[in-house]
Amino acid sequence: MTKQKRIIIIGGLFLLAQLVYFSDYISPFQWGQIKVSGLSCTCPDEKVVSGQLYLRNITPDSLKKYDLDYSEIYVSERPSTNIDPMGVDLYMIKGQVIGKDRVSLNDPWNPKLKIDDWRGVDILKDWGTKGLFFWQIFIWLILVRQTRNKTVYNNS
Repeated sequence: MTKQKRIIIIGGLFLLAQLVYFSDYISPFQWGQIKVSGLSCTCPDEKVVSGQLYLRNITPDSLKKYDLDYSEIYVSERPSTNIDPMGVDLYMIKGQVIGKDRVSLNDPWNPKLKIDDWRGVDILKDWGTKGLFFWQIFIWLILVRQTRNKTVYNNS
């Protein structure tokens, strides 16, 4: 096995393992939970940061006939902590779609969720993990390119 193949395989497996382990922070897709940020306005309760596809899939068929806007949701309880009493930070929530609601007659319908479980997302850990992951991808790509160039020059 050449050095380039080893770098590609080992580095790729390492990055894939991190993608699975840190999926709450790195993955743009959420399955089984929704990443939300609270809204402080006369609008739906939470903005959906990621997990809209999952939200569409758990919506009951009886509500799919409405043109629901999945970018914002109403919740049965607002997640909040002592540090964030308004609940505007990032939270991971698990729940079930139980209905629909809207602010006024002309506004779009938004799903309403009954929250089963929620937890806060640490912003520093969130951005730090993303930064570290993409920095590792950058270094991995440089190593792959350097070993490819060395093998091309050695074969010439």
